[in-house]
Amino acid sequence: ELMEIYKSTINDKENFINMRVSLFKELGEIDENSEIDELVKETGTYYTTHIDKDLFCWFAKINDRIVAVASMCIFCRIPYFQNPVGLEGYILNVYTLPEFRKKGAASKLITEIIAFSKNSTIKKLWLNSSEAGKEIYKSLGFKENDNEMELFL
Repeated sequence: ELMEIYKSTINDKENFINMRVSLFKELGEIDENSEIDELVKETGTYYTTHIDKDLFCWFAKINDRIVAVASMCIFCRIPYFQNPVGLEGYILNVYTLPEFRKKGAASKLITEIIAFSKNSTIKKLWLNSSEAGKEIYKSLGFKENDNEMELFL
């Protein structure tokens, strides 16, 4: 089966929402009974407001069906020695539909993000990986760094 990788446009809002809802269902964050109207509406608004500004997405398609997604949010932090420009890409929302896993979709999508970033002023890519994704990221040159901390307010 031929897999097509493409960079999303404003017209991919529904694809973005559908893949994100599938991801949340698999993670157990929502289920069939969850009231997701607000989540869907706000996700669509976020997508149309940010796409191709500080949000970039890629999709994998097989036989005209979206089977995987990967996204990157761009932000600028205070410059530091390894990144004097300060521009970084945070990779998130990497998801492949279960029945299409182990076909290389995630690797192809992340490879596209790396190529896109190398052609820009982005100097660092980072992400939080699931256990399942770690080997994919390592094979593409990512290094583990376990000093991440977070605080939800």
